[in-house]
Amino acid sequence: MSKETFKEFIKTKPELAKAVLEGKTTYQKLYETFDLYGKDSPVFSSFTEKEIEQKKSSNTLQEVTNMFRNIDLDTIQRGVTGLQKAVSLIEEIVPKGNNNNNIPSYEERPINRYYED
Repeated sequence: MSKETFKEFIKTKPELAKAVLEGKTTYQKLYETFDLYGKDSPVFSSFTEKEIEQKKSSNTLQEVTNMFRNIDLDTIQRGVTGLQKAVSLIEEIVPKGNNNNNIPSYEERPINRYYED
């Protein structure tokens, strides 16, 4: 394969050029792999997978920050106000205090008495 086809291949895979700039590999090693195995070599896919993982991790951080930016505080305030009204309504309906007067207290029987003789 010629150098021109390798150059075109490198232009389509910018993550390979980035790996060379970061010192992870050299153009010579990439060219030899390209010349011996072709453009579908698993060596090239390993560089793209690392790049995709880095993009995913940075995308999740961006998604979280965008999610917080899109929160409407007025809507949250209206929801909290509605909950407060519901709680106060429930407090009005349910009588306050301990209403255990209607429940008889349980007294344990002595072991030797079975039929209240």
